[in-house]
Amino acid sequence: MIKQKKQIPKNHHFVPQFFQRFFSFLNNGKTIGMFNTELNLFKSQVPISSQLSSDHLYGQDGDLENWLSQLEANAAPVFKEMWEKEKLPIIQSPDHFKMMHFLVVLDLRNPIHFKILTRLEQKLYATKSKISEGNVPSDLAPRFHEQQTDQGKLLSLKSADQLVPDLLDLKYKLIKNTTSNPFIISDNPLVLYNQFLEKRNWRICSQRDFGLKGMQFFLPLNDWYLLAVYDANIYKLGTKKQQVVTIDDKNSVDQLNLLQFLNSETTVNFSHTASEHYIRTLYERSRKYLKANDDFISVHKLKVPKEPDNFTAQMIEMGVSDLNIKLSLQKLNFISKSSTVKLQSITDQYRKNVKFKGYTYKVYTIEPITEKS
Repeated sequence: MIKQKKQIPKNHHFVPQFFQRFFSFLNNGKTIGMFNTELNLFKSQVPISSQLSSDHLYGQDGDLENWLSQLEANAAPVFKEMWEKEKLPIIQSPDHFKMMHFLVVLDLRNPIHFKILTRLEQKLYATKSKISEGNVPSDLAPRFHEQQTDQGKLLSLKSADQLVPDLLDLKYKLIKNTTSNPFIISDNPLVLYNQFLEKRNWRICSQRDFGLKGMQFFLPLNDWYLLAVYDANIYKLGTKKQQVVTIDDKNSVDQLNLLQFLNSETTVNFSHTASEHYIRTLYERSRKYLKANDDFISVHKLKVPKEPDNFTAQMIEMGVSDLNIKLSLQKLNFISKSSTVKLQSITDQYRKNVKFKGYTYKVYTIEPITEKS
């Protein structure tokens, strides 16, 4: 008997199907609402099987796709219990680790990150410096290119568990939405925000690095529940004993939904409870803000201390835009001691005992330049 070769699926979902089903039309588990911002197209139902996916996104051998499928199978019950039973993982438990591991991978597996790497690689070769009167160094380009390959994706995502210990100090609660406006998701549903650094107008590095003080994660779980992960040394959400924080403020819900538009590439998704009028209203409102994940390369002149006057350097800054809408949510407030936190250097912006720093696309390189006589 000839053994049949196992069929490797080519359609790879970057937002897992189990998660999309939490927002399915009439809870049918098969279809979901969709609005495409590029086409200005609203559809009340599209198949989940073909939504938020791309052919061979994680390679053709099935290795990474199978690994992701197992990760999803392990995490799905943890997330379903959140909105079905209002149950959160016990702190420092295996389910706590599963939850945070899933969030990290959900962020890193998104095609928006691979596209950023592609664009930065292209810009490195094309960006000219007015300081050095030539192109900026392109020595980082091969590394960006490697991370876009199947092997690069595999290594990056499978090593994501190393980042999780840096996030286990963050507190987490459920936000329960009792308004008539439902939560929505997008093609990049995990929102990373930082009200603390936004308020301080801190622009030295990305405001969304996992290890930063004031870090916040917002992930809608279905129409009425959202997972909030946050730095408890900076914020408080609800009362100390509450695990489920109820909000009845439509503006707060709308702001969280607005972040889904601004964090997306082209698509937002929702259940039957979101009307076309509501979605289009949010879209029009979102257009006055800058979207996240717009990549850039900037070159700055840098005077080097204790060096001759004719010696300067150029600092090459590569990064992506942050989310900044002056977020203000019901029952989410700064704790009083947050105002005393001092930020005087790059090191000051990180939480205590964080191992991985600078795990974002904002990179600085400094190149000496000897001025012509």
